[in-house]
Amino acid sequence: MRANSETLTENVTSKANWPLALCAGLLGIGQNGLLVMLPQLVNLTGLSLSVWAGLLMFGSMLFLPASPWWGRQSERRGCKVVMVASLSGYLASFAVMAVVVWAMAAGLLQSTWGLAGLIFSRLLYGLTVSGMVPAAQTWAIQRAGLDKRMAALATISSGLSCGRLLGPPLAAMMLSINPVAPLWLMAIAPFIALLLLLREVADPPLPPVAHQATRLQVSMLPFLLLAMLLAALVSLMQLGLTPHLSPLLEGNAREISHHVALLLSLAALATLAAQFLIVRPQHFSPLTLLCMAAVLMVVGLGLMCIAGLVLFYVGIAVTSLGAAMATPGYQLLLNDRLTTGKGAGAIATSHTLGYGVSALLVPVVTRFFGEQYLTMAAGGMAVLFFVLSIGVRLTGRTPVEKN
Repeated sequence: MRANSETLTENVTSKANWPLALCAGLLGIGQNGLLVMLPQLVNLTGLSLSVWAGLLMFGSMLFLPASPWWGRQSERRGCKVVMVASLSGYLASFAVMAVVVWAMAAGLLQSTWGLAGLIFSRLLYGLTVSGMVPAAQTWAIQRAGLDKRMAALATISSGLSCGRLLGPPLAAMMLSINPVAPLWLMAIAPFIALLLLLREVADPPLPPVAHQATRLQVSMLPFLLLAMLLAALVSLMQLGLTPHLSPLLEGNAREISHHVALLLSLAALATLAAQFLIVRPQHFSPLTLLCMAAVLMVVGLGLMCIAGLVLFYVGIAVTSLGAAMATPGYQLLLNDRLTTGKGAGAIATSHTLGYGVSALLVPVVTRFFGEQYLTMAAGGMAVLFFVLSIGVRLTGRTPVEKN
């Protein structure tokens, strides 16, 4: 069985994964770029902020059914086919959104038809773009080989992180040119990525290794729960930034916005540092990485709960380091048990569920405890993550280690 794994690894020719990371980065640019554009989109379309929030949530929630389906397709048809479809859908969705927003701003389209067009654009986004990151991760692992799969995942994750870091300044820069310009940028960028991707040679899917199941099993649920908890705690942590800073800065909105931007930038830089300096060199096993990440997140969120601005900055950096280390940890542990494409799709679905859990918890925590307790709620999620990580460690070795 080990010989099979080694043979597969030896047969893989190392190829550059940067085009795949670039494609994943587009997702980050689109996600954070739209957040920066929200006030402008409200003004241009006349739709309320809650309507736009609902549209964004609608597109994201479609990842739930679509990500596992695309994960299966990446194994059946190959990752290149899935990524071409995802990039085409990305291009089409933002092109439709740009046309609809422009038409509504110019008075050429009524609100009802405009809303229908925006719903259609988010439908395209959710059903197609949901396959991009799982396919990129699977393809990167195929190219790198089984012995360098952690480095391959780090490459894709770093692309996604760079996109999230570049999205806000790019959107702000394009807004200074034209209110709809960021949307056109988000439509043109995937076209350029498509041209790069079409030149890439489609790698054949790796056949399932003997210890990998082809269907999700009950024993794999802890890894999906870890993914859900991580997404929920990161979302709660981000949503809790403004309420926590408000009493520290005496409610000064300008100062609060300034510090939130700095904190998010620090978090993105800490994430990139972890991916390049810790995950990519593969110094630790997935299980060790997972447990270290759990400790870092508990410590980091504990520091953030203490009322002090300096410790708040230190806490978000430590938490972001842990979050960046956690993802490849539980994903590789799942891939030891489930085929790579299906595993990537299942993880993406669990992340989306985690964001949904966070959205449900926010009004509950706010009503019964207050907005200032959102950071503490994130800390509670981190404690649950830590307990579950210890449980995973105590349950025994992975199928790879046993063979």
